[in-house]
Amino acid sequence: MQIKKNSRFLIFTSLGHFLNDGTLLLFSVLIVYYNEFYHVNLTFLGSMAVIFGILSGLISPLIASYADKHDMDAFLITFGLVLLGISVVIFGLAFALTPYIYVLIGIGSILLGFAQAFYHPLGSSILSYVYGKSSPTVLGINGAFGSIGRSAMPSIITAFILAFGERNGLFLTALIMISIAFLVYWGLYTFKRRNFDEKLKAKKVGEKPVKVKLEPQYVKFLFILMVIVFIRAMFMSGTTTFLGEYIYRIYMSKALVGIFLTVTFLGAVVGQPFFGWVTARKGGRYTVFLTTIVSAVLFFVFLLWKNLAFSISVYTLEVFFAMSGFPVLLGYVTQIFPPNYTARASSYIWGIGNTIGGAAGVGIMTLLLGLNLNIQISFWIMLIFGVVSAAMLPLIPKKV
Repeated sequence: MQIKKNSRFLIFTSLGHFLNDGTLLLFSVLIVYYNEFYHVNLTFLGSMAVIFGILSGLISPLIASYADKHDMDAFLITFGLVLLGISVVIFGLAFALTPYIYVLIGIGSILLGFAQAFYHPLGSSILSYVYGKSSPTVLGINGAFGSIGRSAMPSIITAFILAFGERNGLFLTALIMISIAFLVYWGLYTFKRRNFDEKLKAKKVGEKPVKVKLEPQYVKFLFILMVIVFIRAMFMSGTTTFLGEYIYRIYMSKALVGIFLTVTFLGAVVGQPFFGWVTARKGGRYTVFLTTIVSAVLFFVFLLWKNLAFSISVYTLEVFFAMSGFPVLLGYVTQIFPPNYTARASSYIWGIGNTIGGAAGVGIMTLLLGLNLNIQISFWIMLIFGVVSAAMLPLIPKKV
């Protein structure tokens, strides 16, 4: 695998992943401020998390299909990243224009959902075109930068808010994000799928071209994996979205929320490249089994005790295994599907399975909290979905 040869694409897709995933815990941080200090209804906030998750999942396949037809990956990734920055501006305005706080949170959530639909299918598609069957390892490296963004942003946002206030702190965050988005475009604008298609065709002279329409066994595989990922994502996103609130309720410290999220999510910085490497060598099926089962067990252990050091240690391990979906799932897709169907297959697994599944999980958590169930009891209920997804793993076909 010649990583250095096309390292420009790896570097700037990784920068885009850092920025995109930096917003994945944005709502987890803001929920604490909106609910605890501005008294925004927690059920409403959970509903907004559901809305942006559903939007992201539904729009993702459409964007992937458009990219397949128009070869505009760099522009579309940049457009999505800029929209993320704009959504952060709207969330900042909600703190300033408190009479319209519900409306602005709603608008920001819609923009956030639309914006988060872009990166994952397009970033994985670029790397699959550039690196081919060895892409799971590269996706792991790329995913590590997404994990760094997801880990760092809660503390960065918290620090900006504490230093400059809620509104100005988010405005500064948005300015930095939009600046980085244009840097990503500068790094990726030369990428065109047709250039790599020509190279692939040259290496496969005399072979029959790959059909765009998938055969039934591919459709069956896609459906089964998507359902399992959907249920797994219900467990993971349902708990992750309210993790900040869970930690705040236990330790009653808003500063500790950002620190806890930052420290524990560093586990994925190591986990993503490691499990990308495992996927490349052991195969996606093996790695999906391993990460799904172990993450359910670790979350069970996490809920047993409330000691801070113990909680941080166990949840860091939880993140190490559970937040490895990008290289594992999308790396698995590159091992199974033809190259010219990778973006669309990835969009179904990630967009419908992971993202809408996650939104469904957030919806169930919101319902449970709306019924005045204790957040700790609600987390135990969500663990059931993690166990169900693990139990369904043998349904994944061994061969396609």
